[in-house]
Amino acid sequence: MHFNLLLDQSDKVHIIPSQGEIPEGDWEVLYPGIPFYIAQELLREIDNEYSWGSKRKKRNLFRRKKEAMEKSTIKRKILSNLKNHPSLSKFTWQWMSKKSLKETKEEEAEKVKIPTSMEEKEKIKVDFLRRTEGRVLTKGDLQRLGQESNLSYIEILKLCQEQVNEGKGEWLSGLERNRMGWRCQRCGETKVEEWISIYGRAATCPSCASLGSLSSLNTLYRSLNNQNKATNENNGVSRNNTSRNNTISRDDVVIRNKFNEVNTSFAKSKIIFSPRWELTPAQKKAAEEILSFVKSEEPQGQVNSLFEKGFQHKKGFQKEILLWAACGAGKTEVCFPAAAWALNNNQKVLFAAPRQDVVWDIAPRLEGDFPNLSLGVHTGTSPQRFTPSQFVVATTHQILRFYQAFDLIFLDEMDAFPYYGNKALAWGIEKALKDTGKIVYLTATPSPESLQKVKRGKMQLLTLPARHHGHPIPVPQWKKFTGNPDPRQGNAEKVIKNLLPRIEELGKAGPILLFVPQISWVNPWVQLLQEFLPQRSIEGSFSSDPNRREKIENLRKGSFQLFVCTSILERGVTFPRAQVIVLGADHEIFDERSLVQMAGRVGRSRECPTGTALFLAPKTTPAIK
Repeated sequence: MHFNLLLDQSDKVHIIPSQGEIPEGDWEVLYPGIPFYIAQELLREIDNEYSWGSKRKKRNLFRRKKEAMEKSTIKRKILSNLKNHPSLSKFTWQWMSKKSLKETKEEEAEKVKIPTSMEEKEKIKVDFLRRTEGRVLTKGDLQRLGQESNLSYIEILKLCQEQVNEGKGEWLSGLERNRMGWRCQRCGETKVEEWISIYGRAATCPSCASLGSLSSLNTLYRSLNNQNKATNENNGVSRNNTSRNNTISRDDVVIRNKFNEVNTSFAKSKIIFSPRWELTPAQKKAAEEILSFVKSEEPQGQVNSLFEKGFQHKKGFQKEILLWAACGAGKTEVCFPAAAWALNNNQKVLFAAPRQDVVWDIAPRLEGDFPNLSLGVHTGTSPQRFTPSQFVVATTHQILRFYQAFDLIFLDEMDAFPYYGNKALAWGIEKALKDTGKIVYLTATPSPESLQKVKRGKMQLLTLPARHHGHPIPVPQWKKFTGNPDPRQGNAEKVIKNLLPRIEELGKAGPILLFVPQISWVNPWVQLLQEFLPQRSIEGSFSSDPNRREKIENLRKGSFQLFVCTSILERGVTFPRAQVIVLGADHEIFDERSLVQMAGRVGRSRECPTGTALFLAPKTTPAIK
């Protein structure tokens, strides 16, 4: 996406999308367009020599001539900087009048359909505001938004620019360069890959590449909530803003009021919370404490200069709480009363988890307990990304697409891969939370860092040590297992003969989850087991399996008797009567938390509160013990 520099009558320079609509007024436009970050750097260079917003000298007879000289000097200086730039000098730059540029762009731009009535304009803009509220969007996201909204890309750019004009949105370069180096503006990563582009030095962020490639030559559109304002104005220069002194038309006021009416309609239509089963006394107590935490208001007063993970606290007030619950204790349902209260107080709620399997597991449970709730589900494979939703369930990677969007965040399995130890994902959660928002962490195996935070008094702690059905958690058993379990080493037949008796024994109680430490083991083990156990229904999956969701859904329905998998199913999922075998339990990838979580898949339901978890390895390790 490229941007043009615009020079207005008052000698101010503005930046607008090249494919967007040129605002009304007597403008001069620098043609052709350039990447957003190049335009920003160009203005910074000019700022070092000129003060755009300085007060005019006292009125005198030569004022008109002085102003004309200033405008001419500005244009000449910008052209000079472009021609002296080693990578930009090859282009032909020129200042064009609005009329000349319009004639040029008509040959390049697609035809844009303009709303024929105020009612249609109002409907389109309100829908756009609802779909983009609290979002950070790339060009690809904007194009997809256009498809979902039945609008052209140019129409979407026009709507974005209108929000920028009103201070309700802003344009950002994908990666920003400062004195300290590059920083990704989607995930906050500073370890980037630098390269040379036709515009000079550029950089790409590898950390959030799963959401689509992002470089310094790309541009992000970021929606700013009603309480925020665009922050890119400096010394009177409007970097993003092309409005006429920030004036907003009467039509825009009407549309904004309509948007607020639609948003507050969440509160007017009461969210029905209809839990399908009663909480235990221990769960009720935990639920009440979480609800009390969510309801508590931040005291007024001076801000204490205390930062933890980027969250700002006032003295004596905490914005985070940790629920430490046993595997199968029902910690998710414990959070539902607090979520219901937040929803009925017109707050936006997020339930986030590191893995999509947890997201697809929790979504139907939420829909069951909140029958009239419009739930937004966001994973890398979600068909819809911009449906307005007051309650969002998403993987932690997808949270990088949000900015100050949520009043309340529940973060499940915060010690799990890929969230644990990932600074970019932690940065994303921080940015997705509103300044006045709160976060509830959920886990059965808290990290040392989170426990230290509790110890220092920076985060509240709740515990839920027993399972909801009252039965103890089955204690996993270590069984000595000789032979190399890697099916690629040529001795797989010997290993599988030692494994078959275990499978036959556990298979009588229910379906078996066979955990292996590496993706490359999954398919070979599935093939071997199908060969030796043709009478059983056997399948397997792993993180990059394109059929992962379909297979796991069939596993929930009871279609498989034996399922080979990596750690993708170690957390947050429940399968009736499941039994567990961990093959190669001594592998370095299986730490204590992973083994606890895998064993925790056993005995989770009231109907089948018992079961067996076997750790197969030639020796015990500290993690197994």
